[in-house]
Amino acid sequence: MRSEYELDDIAIMANFGGAGGTGFHPSVVGNVRPGLEVEGARRRTVSAGEPVTLRAVATDDGKPEPRPLVGQTRGIRVRGGGRVAPHSATGLRLSWIVYRGPGEVVFDPPQLKTWEDMRDGGGSPWSNGFETPPPPPGNRWVTRATFSEPGTYVLRCLAHDGGLQTYEDVTFVVSR
Repeated sequence: MRSEYELDDIAIMANFGGAGGTGFHPSVVGNVRPGLEVEGARRRTVSAGEPVTLRAVATDDGKPEPRPLVGQTRGIRVRGGGRVAPHSATGLRLSWIVYRGPGEVVFDPPQLKTWEDMRDGGGSPWSNGFETPPPPPGNRWVTRATFSEPGTYVLRCLAHDGGLQTYEDVTFVVSR
């Protein structure tokens, strides 16, 4: 593969919006992916309707520096609104998502969006008005998940600093 086709961390951060609307900012140079440690077994069993507690510790190097995405009126705009280049709030965040599974999973507390919802006020790190909440004490996130129906599910834990991400998967075999 030609080197210009390879994705390095600078290109990844530009695509996530962690470097700002221009795609690059000197503050992201040297950024490393967040550290992530999910507590517990990588394969677990649980009954449908029975909440299970998920615990994870995430750490970060502080790059890019935490900044909200508020009042973003500058940058490339197209007719009808919306940004062309992604721009996101930065700062360490963690979310659980359903990566695979036959039914719904309810998380408590509700998780931050992990997709680029760029609508103003959309409640995502890519939405105007979003500010990454501070990490919990000890950078240890605790969440409860409840599965709606039996089956095999893969829950993905994503740690993101606004530029780079790390993830771990946990498989749940859910019975009646």
